[in-house]
Amino acid sequence: MHRLCKHSRTGKLRYVAAIATAFVVAGAAFASAHDKSDRTPAALNAPTPDSPLILVVSLRNQRVRVYDVTGEIAGSRISSGRPGFATPTGVFSILEKNVRHRSNIYSGASMPYMERITWSGIALHAGVVPGFRASHGCIRLPYSFSRQLYGLTKIGDRVIVASDDARPIAFSSPKLFKPLPLDDATSMNMGAVEPARVAVNDQPDGTTTDARGELPLLIGFSPGLSPSVAGAPRHPQRHPATRVEADQMMRDKLASLKAALNIADVAQSAAKAKAAQAAKHLSAARDRLRSAQRGAKPLGAAVRAAEKKQADAIRAFEKYMRTATSAETNSGQFSDREPELEKALLDRTREADAARIAAAKGELSFADVQAQYWVAKSARDAATNAARDAQADLASAERALADANKEMRLRSKPVSVLVSLQAQRIYVRQGFEPVLEAPIDVAPLPGPVGTHVFTVMRYGSDPDTFDWRLVSAQIPSVSEPSPDESRKHHVPETDETPLNVRLANAALGAFKIPDDILATITERARPGSSLIVSDRKLPLSENGAGTEFIVLTK
Repeated sequence: MHRLCKHSRTGKLRYVAAIATAFVVAGAAFASAHDKSDRTPAALNAPTPDSPLILVVSLRNQRVRVYDVTGEIAGSRISSGRPGFATPTGVFSILEKNVRHRSNIYSGASMPYMERITWSGIALHAGVVPGFRASHGCIRLPYSFSRQLYGLTKIGDRVIVASDDARPIAFSSPKLFKPLPLDDATSMNMGAVEPARVAVNDQPDGTTTDARGELPLLIGFSPGLSPSVAGAPRHPQRHPATRVEADQMMRDKLASLKAALNIADVAQSAAKAKAAQAAKHLSAARDRLRSAQRGAKPLGAAVRAAEKKQADAIRAFEKYMRTATSAETNSGQFSDREPELEKALLDRTREADAARIAAAKGELSFADVQAQYWVAKSARDAATNAARDAQADLASAERALADANKEMRLRSKPVSVLVSLQAQRIYVRQGFEPVLEAPIDVAPLPGPVGTHVFTVMRYGSDPDTFDWRLVSAQIPSVSEPSPDESRKHHVPETDETPLNVRLANAALGAFKIPDDILATITERARPGSSLIVSDRKLPLSENGAGTEFIVLTK
């Protein structure tokens, strides 16, 4: 027994040593010979121009497959998270790309051609792919494949990580939203209900009458506006009836906001100039007021001096008169100075009156200057307030135009809709920006339905329809629904229908998007748009700013 244990331990040590050696060799190969044939996956096929890409990762098979509208265009082996560092499964999208990224979690480890799918640290990147799960949770790709894939993907491309292999299949349902009609010639079909068709596994033939095309404005079409649309009155709050009209409404909005911005700019310049002129007038009035204040001081001093002399003359005259009366009474003789003193008193009185008149005139002049100052100050204050208001109007016009430009950029991007059956809520985002969130009525379900992603790959052969693909990110084990439940949820009563299709139809049949929300989605929808329906809640910790939707299925 002892020898057996010893041999067993020896075998284990050799096995561990072999694994360690394999990692060393693999690391050396990765560092010095990225493009060796034994590490290079099958070459990427050229994707259909402007087709959205769907990346599907199978953890069981340790493989990633890349799909466009024509089907699979590339595939590669991967290495996902080892035990204790499991790669999460669910629905993701590419949030960030960086050719020379280094980990801020694992000691600055190199992560070439990093394509982030969560802000909590999960990404696709080039690394050692030893043939088994070996990462800390990221999805490692062979270097050459990672480099090629990096050149194809863009921010927002869908990434689905599933336990098993999940493949996009053609899918059609009247519950999926449609695009706005292209133009007036086709808008009459808006109310037509497309007959339900069962999704099949056949890949599409790749033909298209209209690719997604990111053309200059919102929906992707910029043809000449039809006369009937051009001449129709528009209400700013109403939804457009066609893609052509939506394009034109956005153009009209931008033109109107640019004109408003020009008007606000001119008004702000005029108000600023008027405020500057008013400030100049106030400065001149202030100078005149200060000069008048300086001139008023001597006049007041002159009045005080003249009044003092007058008072002295009065006292001298009164004293003389008392003295003269006493002398006359006592001796009958006195010196007659009364005329002299009367004249002096009269002269001092005239001088005091003249000083007071001059001071009064100075006060009137000062009051006029002071009044001019207060008028100038009031005009300056009014002009300053007007300039401030004009500046605020200009800033508001700039924000409105910036918001419209942002809206135009967002509308050139696909819209993403998530319905959480568990939370009974609908979420709409576009270009990682929230559009709306609202409660939604959900009918009772026959059981778990899983998580399903419906993606618009292109416009259909009829330009007023979408060509959809379904990828089921999670398929729970469920019992067969009863006939009543099948009819209720429009599940075809046939054993040939794949389970994921039946569950997807049941999920779609459990809710109805409110008309006002559907109008908003329809107005914004374009190829690359998607609808995610899940019986799970939206994890708030992973769905903050800068994300589309992350739905974890395990």
